[in-house]
Amino acid sequence: MQEETSFKRSLGLVDATMIVAGSMIGSGIFIVSSDITRNVGSAGWLIAVWLITAFMTITAAVSYGELSGMYPKAGGQYVYLKEAYNPLMGFLYGWSFFAVIQTATIAAVGVAF
Repeated sequence: MQEETSFKRSLGLVDATMIVAGSMIGSGIFIVSSDITRNVGSAGWLIAVWLITAFMTITAAVSYGELSGMYPKAGGQYVYLKEAYNPLMGFLYGWSFFAVIQTATIAAVGVAF
């Protein structure tokens, strides 16, 4: 008798979080670090810049958490802009995200690898 074995096809919260963190940190650290070092001049200032941006990122994450609690709808920034300003702002953001922001991000990751 042969025992049939296979992988379990599921991702948990930790798995999904690590995939996203790995793809963002993995490509971003190679693209951004060289430019920052070229502009600030030393490795010490590079670490200082990374610490400042870490604080800014945590602040933004907490802000998005608050916004998602206030507006529990699917759509992310589109919903927040639509509610804060008007539907036109959400519409314009949605199309610019589709046509420019997301495509440029994909291109930058492609260049990094």
